[in-house]
Amino acid sequence: MRREDRDFAELERQQALEFLILHRDLSDLVHLTRRILHRLNPDDHTLKPPTAISFKEITMLDPVAGNTLVYTGTLAPAGAQFPADATFALVSSDPTVTPTVDSTGLVVSIPLPSTFVDSASAPFNVGYTASSVSNPGWSVTATITPSVPATLPTGITFAQTT
Repeated sequence: MRREDRDFAELERQQALEFLILHRDLSDLVHLTRRILHRLNPDDHTLKPPTAISFKEITMLDPVAGNTLVYTGTLAPAGAQFPADATFALVSSDPTVTPTVDSTGLVVSIPLPSTFVDSASAPFNVGYTASSVSNPGWSVTATITPSVPATLPTGITFAQTT
């Protein structure tokens, strides 16, 4: 056998050995990952859908005509995820307001038209619902109620009555 052929055969043997070592290391890593997942969630290793969602307004704008309010949702329990086929629906208490939800279901935008007027006695709100065809018994609902800005006094007048 020529020296070049022997060197090539030795190189192939070394590469095959390195491949086997790499394969073993990756198998060990997969095993350790599964053990970690089991310790984090010993009951179930599948993703669980949320049982609740809460929204927080991130633009910090008052609900007045012309503003666009943006809310982000936080799912509970921690680590929950929507099913892959989740759909999201919004219902506005004011027919002139058309809110939207992004494809993640976690960002709700509420553009308030120039004719919008909120009322402290009947506050504006948006109903939110997430549901899934593949998980028909599951849904999550929430109500987003922007707060009416407080009317602060600008002065005071006294009148003598006696």
